[in-house]
Parts: sequence; structure tokens; C-alpha cells
Amino acid sequence: MSLINWYPGHIAKAQRELREKLKLTDFVLELVDARVPASSRFDVTRQLLGERPRIVVVTKADLADPASTQAWLRTFRVDGVASVVLNAQSGQGLAGLHKLMGEEAARVSAKMKARGRLPRASRVMVVGLPNVGKSSLINRLAKKRAAQVGDKPGVTRDIRWIRLGSTLELLDTPGIIPPKLEDQELALKLAMTGAVSTEAYDPILVAPAALDLLQRLAPATLATWASPTVEEFARVRGIVGSGGHLDEGRAARMFLQDLRTGVLGPMTLDAPPAKGGQPPPPPPAEEAPAHA
Repeated sequence: MSLINWYPGHIAKAQRELREKLKLTDFVLELVDARVPASSRFDVTRQLLGERPRIVVVTKADLADPASTQAWLRTFRVDGVASVVLNAQSGQGLAGLHKLMGEEAARVSAKMKARGRLPRASRVMVVGLPNVGKSSLINRLAKKRAAQVGDKPGVTRDIRWIRLGSTLELLDTPGIIPPKLEDQELALKLAMTGAVSTEAYDPILVAPAALDLLQRLAPATLATWASPTVEEFARVRGIVGSGGHLDEGRAARMFLQDLRTGVLGPMTLDAPPAKGGQPPPPPPAEEAPAHA
């Protein structure tokens, strides 16, 4: 039985519409979460975008291991993918993104001129998994609240164009996610980074599985803990229920919240390749332990 599964109706509808909208776009901003740079690039996204020119924007770098983020950036560039690391909250990396977008827009304009067509604003689709920072980025680029944002997945429910001056039009889109999360290690990573709704799983079951995954993939996040358990987290945070007993549900929810928001420290759950190129296949997923 799957611990986590989430595919809301508005996302299913939007992914069908994206195929038609893609025909109108000149290039794509593909946003990936710095904590899961490989896991946030789904096959469904690759199939949708095909050979469309793209810029990979690595978001939420402040929540990831800095060395791993730079290694992933080198990987993308070795593979010939234009890429930039961005913190949409602080604006760090925004100048580099403007430069890349300007270069791509100039290529689009040159192609139109060569075909004898009048110049127009470049049309750019912004895509990525839910809660990866698409709307925050658009608001930064627009220098106003042009897109609705929220600290949970699924806030953007409609596809719409947002004009940036005379040279660019951005297409804000709901998050892209596979219709069925068959790979439960992938699903667990998405839950740990806030890409799926908290209503999609039982935190009492998911928190111990997340701790097991952290031990294997990002042990430094738990380096100061006496033992990698929800009970230890509750002890450190001073969480107790009535009568001094552990409130397991509250502890699990707070642990996952602290993990998602970086309170427990930076983490990267996808190891970068050693020498650039495509990342190696992940190790076989371990079956999540059963919990009463």
C-alpha cells in the first residue's frame, strides 16, 4: 500500500491544457528544487516539453547543501543546459536569470527577423513541480504581485499570461506531477520538500520513513541528534502531550514542517553525479517499514 499519493483534479486539467499552450511558447523556464534536483524533473515534464529550448532555474537553494547545489549546477552546464541558481525571496541569482532570458529572447527575435516576421514579445512558459517557487519567481520578475503565492502546493490553479514590459510574456502554470506516484521513495522526497499536499499522507507513518531516508541520503541533517527518531525530535523540541506523554501526531507534523522549512538545517536528497553528465540511477528503494 502506498504511503503517499496526490494528483488533484486542477493539476490533471492543467497538464492537458499545457500541451496546447506549449505550441504558443518560444522557450521554457524549468524550475527544479535544489533539495531534489533530479527527483523534481519528471518524465512527464520531459515528454511534455520535448526539444523546446529551456533554462533550468534551481530554486530554494537556501534550503539545500550549498556544495551539492553548485555540483548540480555544473552538471546541468556540462550537459549543455543553460541554468542558474536562484533564491526568489532574496533575489539572489536574478541578474543571471535576466541575462539568460535576454540571450534566449534575442535568439527568438533573430529567428523571427530571418523569416521576415515582425518582432514581438518572447513567450515563456514557467513549469515545475508544485510549490517549487514558480509564482514567487514571476512576482520577482514582474516587480509586483502578479501571481498568487502560498507556502503549500496547489495554490496556482489556472494557466494565465503575465506580460513583462515589451519583450517578455510569462505563462504561469500549476505544478506538474506524475498522475501516480508509484516510486514511493520519490513520493517521500516530494513530501519532505513540500511538493505534495500534507493531506496526501499520514504524518505518523511518513515521519519515520523520512528519518530513515535522511539517515541514508543526508545524515548531516541529523548529526546533532542522539538518535534518529520522532521521539528524539520531540525531546529536543520539548513536545509532550497531556500527562507528559508524547503526542506522536503533533511531533510528526512538526518534524515534517521543520524539515520542509529548513529549521533542521540544509539538506540535499539527490546526490550530484561525480563528473557531470546524467545522474546515475538511484539505488533500489528500500521498503518503508510498517508502523502501527
